Amino acid sequence: MQLYSRRLCQALLTMLAGMIFIGCLFSGFLCASSRIYDDLLSVTYPNEKEGWACGRWGMVIHTKDEGHTWERQNTGTDYGLFSIHFVDSRHGWAVGDEGTIIHTADGGKSWSRQKAPTYSGRKIRVTKDGGRTFEMVESEEHYTLMDVFFVTPTTGWIVGEETHIFYTENGGKTWSLQFKDEDYILKAVSFSSPLIGWAVGEYGFTYHTADGGKTWEHQAGFCRVSDETDEIEGGAFLFDITAIDKRTAWAVGIDGYVTKTEDGGKTWVKIKTGVRETQLFGIATDKKNTIVIGGKGVCIVSTDNGKTWYEPELKPPITYGWIYGIDYIFHSGFITVGYKSSIYLSSGKNVERPWINVSSQVDNLRNHLESDNDRK
Repeated sequence: MQLYSRRLCQALLTMLAGMIFIGCLFSGFLCASSRIYDDLLSVTYPNEKEGWACGRWGMVIHTKDEGHTWERQNTGTDYGLFSIHFVDSRHGWAVGDEGTIIHTADGGKSWSRQKAPTYSGRKIRVTKDGGRTFEMVESEEHYTLMDVFFVTPTTGWIVGEETHIFYTENGGKTWSLQFKDEDYILKAVSFSSPLIGWAVGEYGFTYHTADGGKTWEHQAGFCRVSDETDEIEGGAFLFDITAIDKRTAWAVGIDGYVTKTEDGGKTWVKIKTGVRETQLFGIATDKKNTIVIGGKGVCIVSTDNGKTWYEPELKPPITYGWIYGIDYIFHSGFITVGYKSSIYLSSGKNVERPWINVSSQVDNLRNHLESDNDRK
């Protein structure tokens, strides 16, 4: 009986070990798959050939052929990256979760962390003598950073929580708090010159600077509690903005909301596009007459500076997906990135023709990632 019990126990342990082994393999497969097919949230092109995109789990990918093929770059972080910006083919920054700021000065061959701004968080008990005595100290907490924009290799801005706007004039070696207002999240920042810029975010809050950020003026947006219903009411959430010149800027947001200023932000006019009420996450222009807007299940284009709009043909369609990042590739047209590493390219500057889905070309990247996982 004892022998039978021992054999039964051994059999059960063997079966349990096998189940754990299979579970580890399966979970590893899921992790690998999620890394390979992660969402892309931002894209930047400093010239018509080279571009970079970033997304979840610290992913940064790079192209040298206008976006037809991509390769992964080692960022040294697993935190989500919400925004990436290059001012030329060498100098770039990406920002995201937990105050993550990474920087490259060699086109992404190497990325390094930059010290992020922090704030005093909750008080915690700390011991330095093995637990004999404790003292209360304030922990350092990091802001979530939503967008980054540079006008030169040294001068740039980051926006994030609590309407914080951070500024650097030494390439990110140090960052200082340039502006703070209401306790809302700023989603995007854009400059048309070293002096002229806008930042936008929740409840339509819009801020403008005409002096490189020395002063920021509140131009639009509100949030208040209704005296009649006791419910919060406010402006439309804005997800992205692009500054064209000192007088003109476009912004997009929730419920198909598109707005534009042509007088430096003194007035903002709602633009009728005919798009259904869905989240619009990204916008880009050629600084002339063509505007591309993307969001949840939609991409719309105007070639007459917003007078008329239409939806270009995307194959496969993005009915159940979304576009988050958009950029203009100079004479090569436009690019969008988004859900599950989807990447679409316009047919050159002719945005009216069907857009090319180059996500299949990212198989080169996925195969590369799978080979990396096999070697680990």
